[in-house]
Amino acid sequence: MRRLLKSFVYAFHGIWSGISGERNLKVQIGVALLVVGAGFYVQITPEEWCIVCLCIGVVIGLELMNSAIEELVNMITLERNPQAGKIKDIAAGAVLVVSCMAVVVGIIIFRKYLL
Repeated sequence: MRRLLKSFVYAFHGIWSGISGERNLKVQIGVALLVVGAGFYVQITPEEWCIVCLCIGVVIGLELMNSAIEELVNMITLERNPQAGKIKDIAAGAVLVVSCMAVVVGIIIFRKYLL
């Protein structure tokens, strides 16, 4: 049980490390808070809340993975390396794809409340 609790402590430390050190993660959390506020304001349905929460979780989770990949690449090589840059770009591209899809989902959910 103690090992399980320690694993949660490490995970929360990782989340905090990402939030405190990554500008993009701060922006995404800010956008997530705005979306949650808008959801409360327009009173989206429970089903819509599930979708919104899932989108927020996927975007933030993937951004944390992207940050971990960038840290790992930086640890492996300090000099400029085209392969290292490609790895970082692909990870960032994954975040961009998911973020764009989350925006599309947000438009679909919120358009009926905003029009």
